[in-house]
Amino acid sequence: MGQRERFVIFLVGALLGVVVLLGGKSCGSEKKQQLRAVRSSLSMAPMMYDFAVMQKGFYGKYVLFEQVAEREGGAKVRTLVTGGTRRYSPEGKELPEEHILIKESYAAGVALAEAGPVASYEFTFADRIAIKLKPGHQAAEVTLQSGDVASAWSGHEESLIRLDAWRKLPGGAPWGNLETLVRELNGHPAVAEARLVRIDWRAEADLIIAHSPK
Repeated sequence: MGQRERFVIFLVGALLGVVVLLGGKSCGSEKKQQLRAVRSSLSMAPMMYDFAVMQKGFYGKYVLFEQVAEREGGAKVRTLVTGGTRRYSPEGKELPEEHILIKESYAAGVALAEAGPVASYEFTFADRIAIKLKPGHQAAEVTLQSGDVASAWSGHEESLIRLDAWRKLPGGAPWGNLETLVRELNGHPAVAEARLVRIDWRAEADLIIAHSPK
């Protein structure tokens, strides 16, 4: 089976999974709860998994920021920021919007367009930074000029600084400075390591497939 066929099968499985996750009306109560748990565990909107499977570039009105860098040899990396999937509280109230940073790598000579093909992807959250503290330091010591302060990250040894105020700076979120902000935090006296939070899109796509109709 060739790569193209595998991608088609992968895509069909993902699309079927999305249908089941969004529907599930005929499922039993236990199955519905399981599908709801899978859906809530996904980091991105279903369409993002679809275009990644098809090796397509992400274009359209949802792109909030983009820049392109050329590597030695002619390969290009397109960095963009887009909104994430909508999330709701248990009471049904819509939660604040999340943002996703995507890096699309294109081989030399490949035009940067929706059709791609994109050689590889990196997905990270654009609205939070994970911080490993140096011994003897507290999360509250790490603050940004925007007013955002690091705090405990439930279930993790690292702390987390959410860029809530940073994204609301006058003139809009300075997405082009996001990776510079991470580098600056790596120089903070209380910080051993700062990084953007990676999204394992392949593992999440596999989860969709595993809960799709057989």
